[in-house]
Amino acid sequence: MMKGYLTVFLSLSLSLLTGFVLLLTGNAVRNGGKVRCECAVDTGMNAVLSEYNRGLFERYDLLYVDVSYLHKEPSISHLENRLRYYIEENTSGILNRENAPWGSLILKKVKVPYFETAAAGMGASMRNQAICYVEDTGVSGGEREVPGCMEEVRRLDEGKPMEAWRAIMDTLGGMELPRILNQDGQWEEVPLSNPADWVYGLVGSDVLYLGEVDLQSVNPANIMPEQYLSHREMENGDAAERIWKTEDALFLSYLFDKMGRFGNPREGSLLYDQLEYIAEGKTSDLENVRALAEWLFQLRFADNASCALADGDLRAQAAAAAEKLQAVSLDQSFKDPVTESILYACAFLESVGDMRAIYAGGKILVRKAGHNMSVAHVLGGSFYSTQAASGWSYEQYLGAKILLAEEKTVNMRTMDIMEMDIRLHDGNQNFKMDWCIERYEATVTVKGSYGSNYDLRRIYGYF
Repeated sequence: MMKGYLTVFLSLSLSLLTGFVLLLTGNAVRNGGKVRCECAVDTGMNAVLSEYNRGLFERYDLLYVDVSYLHKEPSISHLENRLRYYIEENTSGILNRENAPWGSLILKKVKVPYFETAAAGMGASMRNQAICYVEDTGVSGGEREVPGCMEEVRRLDEGKPMEAWRAIMDTLGGMELPRILNQDGQWEEVPLSNPADWVYGLVGSDVLYLGEVDLQSVNPANIMPEQYLSHREMENGDAAERIWKTEDALFLSYLFDKMGRFGNPREGSLLYDQLEYIAEGKTSDLENVRALAEWLFQLRFADNASCALADGDLRAQAAAAAEKLQAVSLDQSFKDPVTESILYACAFLESVGDMRAIYAGGKILVRKAGHNMSVAHVLGGSFYSTQAASGWSYEQYLGAKILLAEEKTVNMRTMDIMEMDIRLHDGNQNFKMDWCIERYEATVTVKGSYGSNYDLRRIYGYF
């Protein structure tokens, strides 16, 4: 009987032990499947990020996944398919291999409900990466000095000296000229003969011609702006709460390191003078270079006019020249406006000299402590060259014009240039910066063994 009891006991014990072992084995298979699933998803999401756009990285040191995947119309479904492929390769794709792990994993669903592109935060993502690049590499130049002087630039930019000069010339044009008796005993008007008239006649002339700017290197091509980000309806501009780097000085260094400009063009691109496009947003290099030159002339004219009007000695010279005019001697009401017009003419000629110096590679102070103006040049009908010794170069004035634009505008135009380059060099006509992904969220559902299901959510990105 004792042997019978032992047999029954051992049978029951073995049954219980077998069930316990099978339970442990099942749990181990399920837990192993969960770990394998998590590893497969993490590996897959990293694998997707490894397929960054090489052209964008090589030319602009930016890391983004282009979901047009070369020649396809961009769609988030392309990224989902790539993620699905990588996950399947590391789940069901290894089950038939030698020494395959226990338990099946069947991928049921891959969804990307949220993602951030280069256009996130109105281009803040792109700007953030650009600044990180500058911080890592340490590239810098004279453009770093520009942000510190922007208040002075803004004051000059807001000035309206040309309008004031026009008002003076209009006033003189509306004044009744004095009359004298001629030899025939008839009354005739005495011409004003204002020496500032010939200078005022130059207003509206091509500033590139006045500045003797050599345009041989300017690319004559025109772009179609509606094809690029700043002119079309932007997609995928949403961004989560993040801390973006926005420093103007660092971003300017990035632009000057990566983009072409007048005097240092980036040949082989649609636009050679890319920084002028960022500053002005016109459709050709010539238009952008001209618009920048016109702004630069107005800025210099504002400074020179303030110098001329505040210079007592120069005013005395102008007043003396006005006194010598017969019309002024006959009617003193002409004296003050003629004097003012001569001072503005001096400032105009000084500005022409500044332009010639800057475009010849010289430097001009944003706010001059002194000047080269003389009434003699107005009276003699001659131009002159400004002595360029210190101050800002053309590149620094260009940087200032970029900073005058809104941050959003600068970001959008910068991405326009990037779209132009990638489409031209990589032949990817569907490339769009607002479909270039920096960070994305994925939800994945996988069916495992023993009725288990795994629901995973991950967020991966470069930054």
